[in-house]
Amino acid sequence: MAKTMANPGAAAPVPARPAKPFNSYLLNKCIIGYGVINGIINAVIFYLIHMGDPAARFGEADIFHDFALTGVLLGILLFVIVVPLTRMDLRKGVFSGPQVANLGGAASLVPSSYAPALLVTTVVATVVLMGTGAFAATLLPLPLSMTGMMLLKGVVCAVGGGVAGYFTICYVVRSGKTGA
Repeated sequence: MAKTMANPGAAAPVPARPAKPFNSYLLNKCIIGYGVINGIINAVIFYLIHMGDPAARFGEADIFHDFALTGVLLGILLFVIVVPLTRMDLRKGVFSGPQVANLGGAASLVPSSYAPALLVTTVVATVVLMGTGAFAATLLPLPLSMTGMMLLKGVVCAVGGGVAGYFTICYVVRSGKTGA
């Protein structure tokens, strides 16, 4: 007959961390996770695509076309990837979701249904990328070198990623669905 003994050297279970306040979670994810990290990834992808022609120059039309396509892709991909991750965080209690009624401002524009929220997030991401790119194009000496365009792409995609992340997190909170 085997005896079961508790292991005296075993560590006690680690207590769960308290849930982050919603605004703290939102700022951290949108600025760092979906903003800065997204900007770096997009700048690297841009470099890899154009590294064969380091002398390339990018004018206003190039900037608009690039940011239009990037905005559509960023909006769709970020939404599809972030929704399940945010649902998982909400389910695990990583952050305390606010009451839906407390989501004001731009969050009130986010539908609580998946397909419409995906569409709104994609349109907003595209408009933000194109608008930020257009504003930057008026301030910068055009045409841009590959390095200049890569830096611009990183900064603009950080802004667009943060905004798309905000809309996506607000969708998860508004939909009230945490998944299975």
